[in-house]
Amino acid sequence: MAPGKGDAHRTWGAAGRCAAAQATLCKATAGHRQLVLQLGGSTDGPRLREERRRRSAEARELSTGLRCALLAGLRQAPASPEERQELERLWVLFLSALELFLQDLRRAHHLCQLFSVQGGGAAPLRTGLGGPGLPGRKGSRQGGGSTQPPAAPRLEEEIEQVRAMLAEMESRANIPLWTVEATQPAGTGGTAAPAAGAARGGSRAGHCCRVL
Repeated sequence: MAPGKGDAHRTWGAAGRCAAAQATLCKATAGHRQLVLQLGGSTDGPRLREERRRRSAEARELSTGLRCALLAGLRQAPASPEERQELERLWVLFLSALELFLQDLRRAHHLCQLFSVQGGGAAPLRTGLGGPGLPGRKGSRQGGGSTQPPAAPRLEEEIEQVRAMLAEMESRANIPLWTVEATQPAGTGGTAAPAAGAARGGSRAGHCCRVL
């Protein structure tokens, strides 16, 4: 191990663990977003919607764990002022990630209402990008093939869970968002890369924002 790397890991402590969890959450929500964008398209169907539900459940489970870890880290005495600043930075990034996740859930809810995969519902939009087996799906729906439980109630529960988590986070940690300053121009990187960098070595180089 290179000199100083062990010290960096000890110095960041809880912040390093939270940064790794933040990176994992960002990957999960990004994967969920890609599935949401396919709803109503030629690849839409029961399998896609079941995978979206699975990814959503994974992201919500990760969010719950990260929320608990960040709250615990912010409540206890930090190992250093730098660790406290890093935890506050991760808290703000976590809020932003949850807000984007909530937007994706609402988009999924809207699209699932427009394009139902159950019998009698609206047929998915045909974009011409699907495989050879896709045209037969409409016939299978009309023929009484397998259907899924209504998506709207499930999505409403998912939306409410994330909305409640956001409200709780904003009330339980007094961290003004204006205290975090952007250090990268908009569009030059996501939240996953900075968090992953912090988790690997504790280095703050390349972070998208910093605490004032």
